[in-house]
Amino acid sequence: DESGVRWEDVVGLADVRTVLLESIEIPLLHEDVMKEMDVKPSKGLLLFGPPGCGKTMIVKAAANELKANFLTISGAELMRGKNRNAATVVKETFNRARESAPALVFIDEIEALAPNRDEFSGGILTELLQELDGVKELKNVMLIGATNKPLALDPAILRPGRFDKIIYIPPPDAPARIQIFTTNLSKFLKGLDLRKLSEATEGFSGADVSSVCQEVKMQLVRDKLKGKSAELTSEQVLKVVSGRRPSITKKDLRSYDEFKEEYGERK
Repeated sequence: DESGVRWEDVVGLADVRTVLLESIEIPLLHEDVMKEMDVKPSKGLLLFGPPGCGKTMIVKAAANELKANFLTISGAELMRGKNRNAATVVKETFNRARESAPALVFIDEIEALAPNRDEFSGGILTELLQELDGVKELKNVMLIGATNKPLALDPAILRPGRFDKIIYIPPPDAPARIQIFTTNLSKFLKGLDLRKLSEATEGFSGADVSSVCQEVKMQLVRDKLKGKSAELTSEQVLKVVSGRRPSITKKDLRSYDEFKEEYGERK
């Protein structure tokens, strides 16, 4: 349930939370103070990083925490059929956001709407840039884009004044992986060495770790139905882990480093 995502559910991204809430909350809720100090509100925020590491969840949590309306566009879905009215969808979403401000417009897989050098999507990119540049009307509306492929983005959209903040959402670190195991296997923690499990899943995304936990619990269901005891040991979990590869590749991680070198993070 989207309306239920809270910061407690977001694992290990405290610093991102601070940046995110500040860059959304201050422009959305304290415009007067911004004016007084002559600070232009940031209108766009780009989150990039590997899939399955909580980009969407963070934004939902931020929207809930700030009691802002949450409007979402899926770049890939919009472009799947070379959708001729994709630009209209973008325009209408921003109109709805203005009417229901304070609002967050979340564009997932934004590289599909603003790809580097693609004839067809030119119109959509233009519409997107017009919405971002027409910030005078964009009162209390914030655009958040998320991408797993930042190098595929059109550089025009990355100029400051559009996406003022660019934030990397990394794969979960060791304490975050412990937390994901703890949440997912909360009923079976007695027999588990969480540190060992966390070490074994180095490089895994949050979604990868959750998926391991699902498989482990399914095994317990099968055991119980066969009349075996439903105890869980670290060995059982490690056995499942050993059959998995992280979904995040070295190549992915290199591309994020490359993007950071070119554009830096703007926090």
